[in-house]
Amino acid sequence: MQYYKFGESSGRYIGRSKNYDIYASSIAPAVENTDQFADKNPGEIYFNYGPSAGGLRESVNFSLLTPGETIRDVIIHPEYKKRDLKILGDPVSRALLKVERINGFHAASNSIGYILAVEEALGIENSELNDMRIVELELERIRSNIDVIKGMCESAGFAVPEKQLLYLREEVARIISRAFGHRYFFSVNGFGTVSGDFSTIKLNAIEKQFRDIYDGLLSSKIFLDRIQENGIVKNENSTGPAARAAGFKFDARKDSKSLDYRNFTPVTESGADSFSRLVVRSEEVFEAINIIDSYGVKNIKTRTKNELTGSGKGSARIESPAGDIFYYVNIENGKLNDIQMVSPSYLNLRLFREALKNNNIFTDFFFVWESFGIWISELEVNFI
Repeated sequence: MQYYKFGESSGRYIGRSKNYDIYASSIAPAVENTDQFADKNPGEIYFNYGPSAGGLRESVNFSLLTPGETIRDVIIHPEYKKRDLKILGDPVSRALLKVERINGFHAASNSIGYILAVEEALGIENSELNDMRIVELELERIRSNIDVIKGMCESAGFAVPEKQLLYLREEVARIISRAFGHRYFFSVNGFGTVSGDFSTIKLNAIEKQFRDIYDGLLSSKIFLDRIQENGIVKNENSTGPAARAAGFKFDARKDSKSLDYRNFTPVTESGADSFSRLVVRSEEVFEAINIIDSYGVKNIKTRTKNELTGSGKGSARIESPAGDIFYYVNIENGKLNDIQMVSPSYLNLRLFREALKNNNIFTDFFFVWESFGIWISELEVNFI
């Protein structure tokens, strides 16, 4: 592997796969750690919310420790979405069809991360595809960030901007569909290949409409009162917008060599609350549009690769909309002997718990939850 090695921890913590702890430049054996929970005092109860309830798009259960209004701690049960994904022994191309469906909403991030790891393992040249893949990831970031902000508006009962953002999310999905033939990038990416018409990507209208909505939210004292100083968390073991909202310049676009983002500088805030996470995600929408426009990607005819038969080990780490996503593969004669994946939701779920019990009440729950953009579907995957 070119950028990763097995051994001691090196660099910032990225998260945990089934067997390993992943750092910025190393893969280390997983070290068992036990979460510490607050003791239950007399008069306190565990209030159960989920796994199937209004306000949750995925099945997950929360046991909220409370004396009545404040939330002192939370135990999270994500195992309702646990899936065994039969993938070991598959040809790498067949495995790709399963990987990109782990979380369809972030299919570009998962498929590109996996493909980059396979290409490194098998020595497949991919430099001409660098900018094309970045455009895909930034389009996915725009749609995903808009979706997270939409959820925060819904939590605040702000129906008008919520519906405006829902419409805008659909418009971005249609731009993706026109350019790539599928609104979730299914079957767009291959080994040494990208299929799409980049000339159709026009984002000026999206930028203007989102700017108007964003400015409106920033001018609403009622909305700001709901999310400022709400869900505060600042932890060095963090990732994505949650890390950058707390002042950490953690970003795979800057500190990973799997994709070359040139002279990239992350957007950061210092408040570490739900408002700061909203600001970072909003500014990253404009940043993503600027990246796409400045790259000026032209359509390049890429050659379809035949079934791959080589052997090797490879890894890749890229910045998904929610944070670092990591893939490691061990390939023997074109088939997967081992695959390890780390989702940003691993750290974000822990950050959510820490943020929620930091002087918050029941009405704060949804703002905090939505602000992290967590996907349970990426957490409970067991490769077999």
